[in-house]
Amino acid sequence: MKIKKIKDYLPFLALTVASIITLLVYLFAMNGRDGVKILEVCIIPLIPLIIPAFNKIFKITVPFSFNVAVTVFTFFAVNLASVLDFYGLIPHFDKLIHTAFGIVGAFGVSVVLLYGNGEKLKHWCFFLMIFLSVLGLAALWEIYEYFASMVTGSNMQGWLPDFNSVGNMTVKEFFSTYNPLWDTIWDIIVAAIGVMIFFAMILIDKFFGYRISKSVYRQIKFRAEPQAAA
Repeated sequence: MKIKKIKDYLPFLALTVASIITLLVYLFAMNGRDGVKILEVCIIPLIPLIIPAFNKIFKITVPFSFNVAVTVFTFFAVNLASVLDFYGLIPHFDKLIHTAFGIVGAFGVSVVLLYGNGEKLKHWCFFLMIFLSVLGLAALWEIYEYFASMVTGSNMQGWLPDFNSVGNMTVKEFFSTYNPLWDTIWDIIVAAIGVMIFFAMILIDKFFGYRISKSVYRQIKFRAEPQAAA
């Protein structure tokens, strides 16, 4: 097997090891027994396999750096935030995750646009498409959280308080303090901030001669170059 093919599966191996450690900590250090969390941590190592599978099936080359970004994001969003309850340990950790979603989402949308010859678009149109697409993805995620919470009876939106400590609140007091709409809107807002951070990263890269951007572009267009030369 070529070194490049081995490299493509490094995110899968890394997340598998991280998930095993996470599961051990959850089961023995935290004495956790939530079946949904156990299932999550067992399934998510498969996520980094999606991009290599796409590359092989559709004969494309999604940048390795994007798979790394997705893997790191998955580790923080699932292993740390959901399974090990970093949402409860670190204030506003949920908003940091949604900001990171904006960055990774913008990266992913830019890859899709480049595959569709988006580099031919005017710059303002290219970046506007990224911005609007990520906002749409953020809204879809909020819809998923809403329905998943209804079906499973969980608190995926992370807005419900500890009722043991606020049990004497009236209904009016409760909804003036804990509002699911507040969580939804701010999740979308910080995702938009994440897109702006991605744009700032590209701007910084510009001052270094677009080194990272050109590397990503070459990986995306790798399959097309031999055909063009032929």
